[in-house]
Amino acid sequence: MSTCRPAPPLSGPHRSHTSFDQLTKIPSSIEQARLEEQAAGLAELMHNRVIHAPLDAPQRLLDIGCGTGAVTHHLGITYPTASSIYGLDLSPVPHIHRPEALPRNISYIQGDVRTLMKTDERLAAGSFDYVFNRLLICGVTDWAGYMRDTVVPLLKPGGWFEMQDLDYVWFRNGKVCSGEWNWVKKVEAGARKKGLDLHCGSHAAEYMRQAGLADVSVVQYRVPFGTWAVKDRPESRLIGAHQAKELPQLYEYIVPKLVEGLGLSESEVQELVKESGGCLQAEEGKYWVMYVTVGRRPVA
Repeated sequence: MSTCRPAPPLSGPHRSHTSFDQLTKIPSSIEQARLEEQAAGLAELMHNRVIHAPLDAPQRLLDIGCGTGAVTHHLGITYPTASSIYGLDLSPVPHIHRPEALPRNISYIQGDVRTLMKTDERLAAGSFDYVFNRLLICGVTDWAGYMRDTVVPLLKPGGWFEMQDLDYVWFRNGKVCSGEWNWVKKVEAGARKKGLDLHCGSHAAEYMRQAGLADVSVVQYRVPFGTWAVKDRPESRLIGAHQAKELPQLYEYIVPKLVEGLGLSESEVQELVKESGGCLQAEEGKYWVMYVTVGRRPVA
């Protein structure tokens, strides 16, 4: 599979990240538990190599759209000598009990990164060694503008940006199986009207290059639906079980939100929800792809 396909131009104003519970109205306690389980599964899938950028004693790090703060916490544990690590989200970051105490170099910021970077001295331009975001696929419009006008200005020359995200494309035994799923076609149409790019995972490398980042590279992880891959890939156990359990229920919230504005009746929407639930059941050979893309702000 290609690591990058040319990204279509996105029109409309550049809007900032949106917290997922704001988009879907999932009860916060349910969403928090899901995000924590998902983070643990992805860490296992990546052999606990959550951070892929080649960081060398970074001092200032920023996790945009941090959710429950799982990755922010990981950054604090991984880089204990960093001076400042910030997790930023539109929603308050909940207190989550974790085995390790909250590192002293971590603090959380609530608000819109575009607004805060103009007023909050903690988000000073050109001050970060590393900026991270994960799974903002339903929360960012105009990815090229977000990288050009938000991420790149925050980075120091030589600083790294890392993005971990998906495409709304599902595979079975190496071949696309979602191409003819009607619910995916409708969700894609609704997302385009909202300015969302449901292929932002594979488009990320091109967006980074358009924003002027250099040394762009991509790593792909196959995320299975179910535990069918465990024999050959034991690191897929947690995330595979999580996908099989959570995704059909999650899309009961996602599908209606993404197809808003298409003029569908309630019964048509519910039919799409039903179809998505069937398509997202655990099945041997079924997976989608997590794209981990990193790029560096040039020094000169």
